[in-house]
Amino acid sequence: MDVILNGILLGLLLSIFIGPVFFSLLQTSIEKGFMAGVLMAIGIMLSDALYISIAYFGISKLMNQEGFRIFLGVAGGAIMLVFGLSSFFKRPTVRTAVDESAVSGKVVRLISKGFFLNGINPFVLIFWIGVVSMVSVNYQYGRESAFIFFLAIIITVFSIDVFKSFLATRLRSVLTSRFMNIMNKVVGIALCAFSVKLFVYAFEAWLWGV
Repeated sequence: MDVILNGILLGLLLSIFIGPVFFSLLQTSIEKGFMAGVLMAIGIMLSDALYISIAYFGISKLMNQEGFRIFLGVAGGAIMLVFGLSSFFKRPTVRTAVDESAVSGKVVRLISKGFFLNGINPFVLIFWIGVVSMVSVNYQYGRESAFIFFLAIIITVFSIDVFKSFLATRLRSVLTSRFMNIMNKVVGIALCAFSVKLFVYAFEAWLWGV
């Protein structure tokens, strides 16, 4: 039970972090409905699961190579910048009701959006490397206990992301075009700001290797 409890507690802590994925999840849920938010949350969950697996099996050695860190920073910054500019210049859409069946044709796109927005951020990988190190050194979990621990984290984060999506859809009835325009701008600026942070991360990695 301690393994599951520790996983849930860390999952709760991870869920309150406000980053680009948080804003984008709310925006998607408000504009396209609850199921769209759930699909994006699935993409986020798959991305976390992949990073946990990568970190657990030794990617930390690659993080010590400046070339790999430069690639992560530049690629992540470029993709996030595209998402940010797209959101900033997007025309606001306000719908008091959303046809959830229309989401069926965008399943892969919505899952991919969550996967890539979360996955292209190298700080997410760094975070999971830290967690894997903690599990190995502090908790000293075996492979089975580690699997249960990480599964508890992923399920907790996914559940809270689904709850965030549900709350966001409840706000739709009181939204105005002006509010959505402001939200699109805020999401765009936040994503662009994170892209700059990633470019700086890549530049620092380059300077370190010079």
